[in-house]
Amino acid sequence: MRYRKLGNTGMVVSSLGLGTMYFGDETPEEEAFKILDAFIAAGGNLIDTADVYVRGVAEQVVGRWLKARPSEIVDRVVLATKGRFGTGPNVNDVGLSRRHLHRALDASLRRLGVETIDLYQLHAWDPHTPVEETLSFLHDALAPARSTTRACRTSPAGNSSSCSQPPRRWDSSFL
Repeated sequence: MRYRKLGNTGMVVSSLGLGTMYFGDETPEEEAFKILDAFIAAGGNLIDTADVYVRGVAEQVVGRWLKARPSEIVDRVVLATKGRFGTGPNVNDVGLSRRHLHRALDASLRRLGVETIDLYQLHAWDPHTPVEETLSFLHDALAPARSTTRACRTSPAGNSSSCSQPPRRWDSSFL
């Protein structure tokens, strides 16, 4: 397995990440556990999920796998999840607002059964929320150690630079 640095975070991740989009649906839990075990045995360490994958079930499957494994396995994992898309029926259950991301991150932590996410990603651009609002949430999410790193993802051209370049007043670990 090859590895690379994860931006300027100091973390090293496997060049291949394991996506969990269909865990708990098209990929039954027992099979998902075998896939996760094989990935770790092959030297992989980056496990990627999202709050909307199978309506949160994929995160639950990964959480149960983490809980069932010894700490020497779990400690190898760099755990990544995402927030942005709709997670409920209400108008504020979607987007990159502080309110939605705060609730989405808390729900992901519960489903995964962890206190900290290694990489919290923005699943897509939100043209309705000022980027400063989103960046402020991401900055604040580090303070209580709910996330060790955050990243912007899938932004239209011209918008991504505002995510990759945090305000100078923040000493942050943006990718």
